[in-house]
Amino acid sequence: MRVAFVYPNPRESLLDRVAAGTAPDTNLYGQNHLSALGLDAVVRDSVLRRGHLSGGLRHRVTWHARELTLPFELRDADLVVTPLAALLPLVARAARRPKVLVVSYHLVAALDRSGRAQRPLLRSSLRASAGVVAISRAGREALLSRVSLRPERVFVAELGVDARWWRPAEQRPDGYVLTVGRDLARDYETFARAIEGLDVRGVIVAKEENLRNVVVPPNVEVRLNISPDEVRTAYAGASCVVVPTYPTDDARGTENSGTIALLEAMACARPTIVTRRTYLDDYVDESATRVVESGDANGLREAISGLTGDPARQASMGAAGRKLVEARFTTELLARRLAAIIEQVTA
Repeated sequence: MRVAFVYPNPRESLLDRVAAGTAPDTNLYGQNHLSALGLDAVVRDSVLRRGHLSGGLRHRVTWHARELTLPFELRDADLVVTPLAALLPLVARAARRPKVLVVSYHLVAALDRSGRAQRPLLRSSLRASAGVVAISRAGREALLSRVSLRPERVFVAELGVDARWWRPAEQRPDGYVLTVGRDLARDYETFARAIEGLDVRGVIVAKEENLRNVVVPPNVEVRLNISPDEVRTAYAGASCVVVPTYPTDDARGTENSGTIALLEAMACARPTIVTRRTYLDDYVDESATRVVESGDANGLREAISGLTGDPARQASMGAAGRKLVEARFTTELLARRLAAIIEQVTA
């Protein structure tokens, strides 16, 4: 069986860097581990999107048009695994090949933000797929509540991270409080208010847009658009990692905001603090993570103070997080979960 993985953006460069050991394989979503499970899994980019297209009319046209052409480019595949769902499953069904398995990382947000014309089309396209994979139980329930999908064709496969790349480092007694993420559902305003005036250093790893209208306090350093290797170094220097997000029902960003950063931090054996978000529930264990209500700067401040002042607890939570990732949240385990789903939808 040939399974083609199609990502929102080209992955050729990432494949080379993963093979060279200079980048994590997290964003391949298990594709590179499926061959060990007996599946011929290849990465395919749309002909329309090959090369480096950035901005302008050509970028916009090819971004949308690829979902019309991909089913004909991929006729040698038995199944396509992809987050692309606006048209691809619908066109593939009309073309009678290949089947499409949609991975939902952002589809709940896309459905909620789409217009009157776009939403029915997206729903029809999802119904034309062979199945939809949510990355949390909450994500599955949210999809079923918004689209009349067959429940037996909506699956859950928890994400995994590259546990060889994101690896433990020795705990630093002078470590800072780190927060990482570029999704627009990140609540850096609450983080800034929580850490302001504390006798600790803070580091925000994000993009400029995340910090619009956020007053960054003097004890916080901002690092914008840094490389995966620099992010790994940032985790190594942290005493704890905070994942602050807006409430579940907030329209900003993607519904699964914070998932990857939480898993990366735990893989690096760093204790974590998250603000409550339903879509993160499947990834949170009290042995490794402290949960604070969304938007509660005082509660977050208390959690940060308690954790940074307790090195023994930092070490205990960090070790528990690493153990949890190894047991449940690696890319190898994600590949196994996907392989079982692929077997079901192609049977």
